[in-house]
Amino acid sequence: MLLVMNKFIDFIISFSLKRKYLIICLTILTVVLGVMSFRETPVDAFPDVTNTKVTIITQWQGRSAEEIEKFVTIPIEIAMNSVQKKTDVRSTTLFGLSVVTVVFDDHVDDEFARQQVYNMINDADLPEGAEPEVQPLSGPTGEIFRYTLSGSQHNVRELKTLQDWVIERKLRSVPGVADIVSFGGEVKTFEVSVNPNQLATYGISSLELYQAIANSNVNVGGDVIERNSQAYVVRGIGLINNIQEIGDIVVKNVNGTPILVRNLAKVHESCQPRLGQVGRDDESDVVEGIVVMRKGENPEKVIAALKSKIEEIQNEDLPKDVKINAFYDREDLVNLSINTVFHNVLEGILLVTLVVFLFMRNWRSTIIVATVIPLALLFAFICLRLNGMSANLLSMGAIDFGIIIDGAVVMVEALFVALSTQARTIGMEAFNRRSKLGMIRTTARGKAKSVFFSKLIIITALLPIFSFEKVEGKMFSPLAYTLGFALLGALIFTLTLVPVLSSMMLRKNISEKKNRFLEWVYRYFDGFFRLCHRHSKKAITIALIGMVAGISSFVLLGSEFLPQMNEGSIYARATLPQSVSLEESVKLANRFRTVLRSYPEVSQVMTQTGRPNDGTDATGFYNIELFVKMHPESEWKTGRTKEQLVDDMNSRLSVYPGIDFNFSQPISDNVEEAVSGVKGAIVAKVYGKDLRETERIADQIYKTMKPIRGIADLGVIRNIGQPELQIDIDEDRLARYGVSKDNVQSIIEMAIGGKAASQVYEGERKFNLVVRYDKPFRDHAEAIGKIKIPAEDGQMIPISELATIKTITGPLIVYRENHVRYCAVKFSVRDRDMGSAVDESRAKVAKAIWLPAGYKIEWSGDFENQKRATHRLAQVVPISILLIFGILYVLFGNARDAALVLGNVPFAAVGGILILLFTGFNFSISAGIGFICLFGICIQNGVIMIMDIKHFIRHRHPLAEAVEMGVHSRIRSVLMTAMMATLGLLPAALSHGIGSESQRPLAIVIIGGLIGATAFTLFIFPLIVELVYKRVNIRKI
Repeated sequence: MLLVMNKFIDFIISFSLKRKYLIICLTILTVVLGVMSFRETPVDAFPDVTNTKVTIITQWQGRSAEEIEKFVTIPIEIAMNSVQKKTDVRSTTLFGLSVVTVVFDDHVDDEFARQQVYNMINDADLPEGAEPEVQPLSGPTGEIFRYTLSGSQHNVRELKTLQDWVIERKLRSVPGVADIVSFGGEVKTFEVSVNPNQLATYGISSLELYQAIANSNVNVGGDVIERNSQAYVVRGIGLINNIQEIGDIVVKNVNGTPILVRNLAKVHESCQPRLGQVGRDDESDVVEGIVVMRKGENPEKVIAALKSKIEEIQNEDLPKDVKINAFYDREDLVNLSINTVFHNVLEGILLVTLVVFLFMRNWRSTIIVATVIPLALLFAFICLRLNGMSANLLSMGAIDFGIIIDGAVVMVEALFVALSTQARTIGMEAFNRRSKLGMIRTTARGKAKSVFFSKLIIITALLPIFSFEKVEGKMFSPLAYTLGFALLGALIFTLTLVPVLSSMMLRKNISEKKNRFLEWVYRYFDGFFRLCHRHSKKAITIALIGMVAGISSFVLLGSEFLPQMNEGSIYARATLPQSVSLEESVKLANRFRTVLRSYPEVSQVMTQTGRPNDGTDATGFYNIELFVKMHPESEWKTGRTKEQLVDDMNSRLSVYPGIDFNFSQPISDNVEEAVSGVKGAIVAKVYGKDLRETERIADQIYKTMKPIRGIADLGVIRNIGQPELQIDIDEDRLARYGVSKDNVQSIIEMAIGGKAASQVYEGERKFNLVVRYDKPFRDHAEAIGKIKIPAEDGQMIPISELATIKTITGPLIVYRENHVRYCAVKFSVRDRDMGSAVDESRAKVAKAIWLPAGYKIEWSGDFENQKRATHRLAQVVPISILLIFGILYVLFGNARDAALVLGNVPFAAVGGILILLFTGFNFSISAGIGFICLFGICIQNGVIMIMDIKHFIRHRHPLAEAVEMGVHSRIRSVLMTAMMATLGLLPAALSHGIGSESQRPLAIVIIGGLIGATAFTLFIFPLIVELVYKRVNIRKI
């Protein structure tokens, strides 16, 4: 196999040198395709980390949470049982709304998932009026734009009408837009406010009034008649057009006198019962639009098309005083994040190029190496585009060009040394006349094997990342693919373009210039190695003790899933008592907004109270969400960090009693909710049938966790707390008075909640025509008891005679997962690592709380992700190391050398662990990825070192001398690759720009690990090789 590989590599190098201009043309083609791919590849700030999921929203107006759970949610959940490849069925049920979410396995196609749900939803046996809708295809990171409407001559009802019937329709036509969520404002209706006293005067029931209105608003067709050889379509026009026509509808004819609607009720323009309200800065009631992007779309293109459409709507479709005012624009975050990445990448490229020039002191060699950097990146973009993948801040920012081009460095250095040695041997004039192709081919072939296997080893080291599942898989697999593609591209260009450019650019006047820096490096490094060599046993012993101590210090590291990413905004949530009214909640929202706007770091604040009318956010009046938009941190003059600002906001808002506050960020908040199932980063879920019992246990968990250090935003997401006015109908009384239960229910629904009898058209727009009792006749229990129901004999019986009216406290919201109810305790962790905080919480909760039979506690959210990813790493990293061992075995042909090279791994890990401790970072999955990349790099250095030592042994040098010569020959290349990898990631390690948080642990681990690995490779590893080789027959090496 090795022989075949050598022949293949030799063929590639020989073919490239014979077909130079073909290689140049293919390189230019790669540049063109790479630039095109870069422009077409979606680049977003953060990857969509959630699994494929399909959300079913069902609204059933006026029904309690328990009713909707029983008649809507459970039937839909049962219907979803037959869906294939699902992992969970979650649901949230509250007043008037059911939201069922079906979560699927990794890698399930969105269209496959949606088609299954569409097929099965028809099997759900739902009551009349409950129409399920499948939410458009989008993810938790899909929110790309928010705006509000303002108009000096238009009220919120008129603005809401423009939003629903003009703006939303137009914006939905933008390619890549999945949904437009309208929040706030008043939905226009026409209302017939019934006076029951007038009904009694004329002897008319409310049902008769309702039926008369419903029957009087219709057009009919009378087919076709012929006249004068022409066909006329017959139409009966009966549609209602305005308030006057509604009032003129005849309800009944009493003794020849028509009784009109206006005789019985007041007809006026009104609005649907409000489910939520939005405030922005000084305005307490505005209309908001939220634009959601389809999954997999390019945000840059979608936002550009969206802004173009908004400008068109503004200029052509809206009244002059109405303005669309942007509040949140994802493009700002994307641009800031991309600028952070490209700033780091550009600095990395410059530093890497500087290192090459510093060691080589030859600008032609430096250009050859530097050429590989952009080509490898462009090749990665071509591969990403071909595979339909997107790029993001994490996958781009973690690319270390030092790692990518070290193979090119090794190749160019070997070619440069060989050519300069020949020039020195035969003289420059003879060298300039001689052809170099043979020497270049021979030298390149000699180094290609180690370069090829080194790159293969690094790519193999990335395998654990490809094995990640769910959140961590979607977050880090783009990184692994991007880095893997870039490494593959660098390998291809190292074996093809580098020899070609060397043959074209290193033809004449090649000589190693006097390099004082390099002389200094050789003098001190050779001297220190000779000192270690003289005391080899002591050096090895000290190194082993240091390695054991360093590895043991891993237990001192805290653990977390990911560092908190800075989105440049704050998203706060206030949870009020469940029974709060919308009016009271809005008052508090106005106060909170005023408090937050007083901070000089804050530019704008938007509050959302309740939920939007389309049911896309399953919450109630008790929920206030505050979107705090910040000035750039570079402009802050207070000297506070964002964490200090959040702490100060929390302390000022905490003066309001009975209100829980939770601080997050816009995208993070959506992702956390999508992952955990509730509004919280980490959640303890208490599963059980009885909501009151689960809430009691949740209260115990809350009390147990309250004193634990680092636990923040702690709160119980309560299920019970909705005051209900219950009308309990008595069957015996109905029979006694001869009243139909259907009549009672219909009149309760219509008189109190209002019922749409028909619709009124205004051009293309249509508005519900609602029949409802006037407010004084339905706003308290006594008035409701007086509502009259027609009996079979024509008598009018008050409800109080037919039913018992009482007040109870029922469920406000019901959470279910896989057909079981649960109550949740949400929290986050601040000023402490997540792993130890949650472990302590679990231990104390398990000790303090006794669970009745049929009840259980499960922990989910970021903590669940961290445990799963850590467990996955523990499984896959050993397999990856075994695969690397197999590759090394193939390379060396024996297990001894393969095991020696693998000995680099623990020493590299020590440097990574110590630098995490020194810098105060926790061990996160991001840091774990850094260790994986680090292992591949340190193994590469070991491979090259051991091959050089064996090279000198084969040339009949004594073992000790061969070791010293091998170290001397490798000092430049090992230091170059280490410095390139370190300096290439230094900008990312030092960066504090938006989006840098996930890159820094990865970069810091590689930098610290490389410092330790380089010291081990140059000073300790050769001593261990010598110690082992003393016990074998050197002639067989």
